[in-house]
Amino acid sequence: MSILIVFLSMLLSSPQGAPVKSVNLSLEEAVSVAFERQPGLRLLEQEIQRARATTLIDSALPAAEAGLSVEGLGLSEKARRNDPEYSLGLTQPLPFPGKLGLKSSLGETYEQEASLQLEKGKILLAAQVKKAYLKCLLSQQAVDFMSQNLETLNDIQHNALSRYSLGSVPYSEVLRLKIELVRSQNDLYAARQELAADFSRLKLLLGFEEETTINLTSALTYQELPDRPEALLAKARATSPTLKLAGLKKGQSELLVKLARKDRWPDFSLSFFTPSRRWGAVGFSLGVNWPLFSRKSLKGEKLLAESEQQRAQISLEAADRFFDSQKRLALAAVDQAGQRVKIFEDSLLEDSKAELEKALNAYRLGQLDSLHLLDLFQAARQMNFEYQQAIYFYLCALADFYSAGEDYE
Repeated sequence: MSILIVFLSMLLSSPQGAPVKSVNLSLEEAVSVAFERQPGLRLLEQEIQRARATTLIDSALPAAEAGLSVEGLGLSEKARRNDPEYSLGLTQPLPFPGKLGLKSSLGETYEQEASLQLEKGKILLAAQVKKAYLKCLLSQQAVDFMSQNLETLNDIQHNALSRYSLGSVPYSEVLRLKIELVRSQNDLYAARQELAADFSRLKLLLGFEEETTINLTSALTYQELPDRPEALLAKARATSPTLKLAGLKKGQSELLVKLARKDRWPDFSLSFFTPSRRWGAVGFSLGVNWPLFSRKSLKGEKLLAESEQQRAQISLEAADRFFDSQKRLALAAVDQAGQRVKIFEDSLLEDSKAELEKALNAYRLGQLDSLHLLDLFQAARQMNFEYQQAIYFYLCALADFYSAGEDYE
């Protein structure tokens, strides 16, 4: 009975591990998940709502004022013989015609700016996610390469030990294989550590918990450019949120100049009131709010708006040069990386495969020792890994091309 109680208490006291979440993600799905879960993008979405709310506030009519006035209050005994008069009124401030329209147009540009900032953030985030995803794929290839290398070493070492027992090979060959085996184990451990770090970076970008297991369903495959380089550059210029932002800033500055000029004109206030002694009668008054003695303020607003206009023009020219330069550099990197992939596909892979097949036949006939076979196996596998790495560099260059120039501030 006591043994049963001890067993049950141990069972109940043991920590219950939380279920580990596992997700299958392609490259495109990973980008979509990042768009949904990335806090930075969610903040940019809130900026759109904030800009829209600010537009509604700035373009609305000023609040009306209702008031009650009392006139004829007696301060002396003689004056108190007269009844005071009461007036109930409503006053509505009226900005000069056109001011609210300009403020509304200006507010719409701020909404567009927030939307373009969100679009720009998505492009930059997509490039980061793609490169992190591709790095995980490459690290997986490295782990697979190291694991296969270790299996081959074990097989060759077992064969070498058999031959050594028969006196066919010297012990130095067996010792060399043991050293290579230990080194390969260390390389495999380092590759697994790097793979874990790469997955941690990807999970951080996707907003996943560290315990989440991600199964990558895409592969490192070569992709041709969808169009001619000049056509891609023209399309990028037409759709770039960075260039649109620069042009929008110029439009904002022009609206600010118009608004500063409009501020030189007075605002008005219209009041309606009814006196207490004649409730059926209605009076009205028209007030003018004119900065007659504050011309410095108007001049300062005008100078500030003109300065913003000049800055926007300079920024537009600088953004255009920066964008064009970065896109062309990125396109050149894509071309160079693509040529490197073609070198592997045109000759190196086939030559390596043919050489390995010849070596295997020579080893079966006893014309090649274990060490030479090991070197050829490692070279062939290294060649395939280098090919995968070349594709990785090409795909990363392609991701950089689509985001090039969008980091202009």
